Amino acid sequence: MACIKGASRSASAAFSPVSSHLAAGTMAGAVDLSFSSSASLEIFNLDFNSDEWELPVVGECPSSERFNRLSWGKPGSGSEEYSLGLIAGGLVDGSINVWNPQKLIG
Repeated sequence: MACIKGASRSASAAFSPVSSHLAAGTMAGAVDLSFSSSASLEIFNLDFNSDEWELPVVGECPSSERFNRLSWGKPGSGSEEYSLGLIAGGLVDGSINVWNPQKLIG
């Protein structure tokens, strides 16, 4: 089976449970082609109507550390502020950070 879409990243990934988005957090223990030590959380649009292979980034924010794990959970009932749910990341330093993807998507 052929790959239909992608993003050239060394990342932990999580699908949105309520929208056509994918979250990617810079993976711990991986070195990219630029040898960068930076870390970020990116949100990609899963646009299957486009002929482009590369998924478009629709939101991004820096992270204090790289990611060991990433999870995207469903929103609570009746919460408009968190209508896209929440993204939780387990970071290299042992901390867990939580993001509101709705605020990251431009």
